[in-house]
Amino acid sequence: MDPPTVTARLDAFTIDARLPQTQCRRCGFESCHAYAQAIVDGATPGNRCAPGGAATLEQLNNLTGAQYLRIDPDFDSAYLSLTVTIVEELCIGCTLCIQACPVDAILGSAKLMHTVIAKECSGCELCLPVCPVDCVVSTSLPKDHKASAVSIDQAQANRYRSRFSGRQARLAEPSAKPPDSTPSMRVREIAQSVARVRKKRATTARI
Repeated sequence: MDPPTVTARLDAFTIDARLPQTQCRRCGFESCHAYAQAIVDGATPGNRCAPGGAATLEQLNNLTGAQYLRIDPDFDSAYLSLTVTIVEELCIGCTLCIQACPVDAILGSAKLMHTVIAKECSGCELCLPVCPVDCVVSTSLPKDHKASAVSIDQAQANRYRSRFSGRQARLAEPSAKPPDSTPSMRVREIAQSVARVRKKRATTARI
């Protein structure tokens, strides 16, 4: 089904206000607002927000005049992550998960253990694939739950949006702190840390 023609009076901010603000990119866009803009531009349909669930789908239908009955199966998921946790004894302090988190819900510094602020985690799971030692674990709903069957409340969405906006503003500022090491040094340090963790796991497995 082609995206409906959206009235010119409807702007991206109105659409964005109905989205769950998980900033998960499951819809194929870099942010919830980018997805909202694409809907307004008629570049994409409004049935790709799995975290928003049926409630968000209904609101987007009402705003755009579309009649989507369900989340596009290609963008839905068998699981909906509620939050993630870090297995702290395996964490090597590489900061890659911190850099990936769109809502600044992970605390830590280079070469130091990281931890997740559970109540601020949007469950986007963007931190999972970047972890070189697989120490980030997702806490998901049971298998019989579809992501599209669950809704995030407005208070949560507003908090995620605020944290995402704050992060974007912070990243736009020139950093006053010099980097701890050069990029090539960081790659080497991470590789060495990964090797240590793998050796530790192998030793533990033999015990």
